[in-house]
Amino acid sequence: MLNIFKMDMRRTLRSKAIYSCIFSMLLISGTMIFFGMLPSFAAATGSGSGAMDMTSSMMGIGMAFIMTSILFAICVSSDFSSGFSKNIFSRHTNPARYIGGKILSMTVYGAIAVIAHTVVSMLIFAVIGIGVGLPGGLIGLLAYLIEKIFISGSFAALILMIYLVTRHIAPAMIVGVIAATGIVSTLFTVAGDYLELPIISTIGKFTISGLSSQANLEFHGSVFAAIILGSVVWMAICSAIGAKAPKRKDIS
Repeated sequence: MLNIFKMDMRRTLRSKAIYSCIFSMLLISGTMIFFGMLPSFAAATGSGSGAMDMTSSMMGIGMAFIMTSILFAICVSSDFSSGFSKNIFSRHTNPARYIGGKILSMTVYGAIAVIAHTVVSMLIFAVIGIGVGLPGGLIGLLAYLIEKIFISGSFAALILMIYLVTRHIAPAMIVGVIAATGIVSTLFTVAGDYLELPIISTIGKFTISGLSSQANLEFHGSVFAAIILGSVVWMAICSAIGAKAPKRKDIS
């Protein structure tokens, strides 16, 4: 698994895709900050409230997940289009090694995107004179970054699973972008409120986007544990389902 992780890191870091996605993410989010659509660091990190939630999920940290979802789909697709996957599966009959190494490498890409977005947003807010508010201090910021990095891992596992099952980049990319925008958890919340069934809204909190929306700049032990555990569970479920797909004859 570690060998696959190292090979994948070398291949991707030499390509233009990761740098193009991160640059696009920073350009869009930076523009939104300058034009006041993200009026605070809390909004940029998805820790805002009320009307800013949707904007934050689309143009703030959500943009990092949208772009990394696209990057993840491209990374997985390139493995199969280039023949890299056939070489891997011919040498390693256990797909868990490929899946584990791939999720690990994509989580690192997600971590780079999340950290870059956070640091650049802080710098922009400082430069334009608004300032950076950290209600939870450095501990809250660190917990927020860890939470988002684990969520990146669950996004990676989801996209990898979709690609392995469908063997097409379009479904993987579409599912990733939908999850990144928070539409799924929002629909659960709306349905729960409309039907007056709180259990539906509660279930929405444990979707990948629902877990992501709970991450904020203040450290709360129960929320932190729920996000980390929930992300690990999603990675395990997606990995288990995805592990069955590579056993099909066309890549054996």
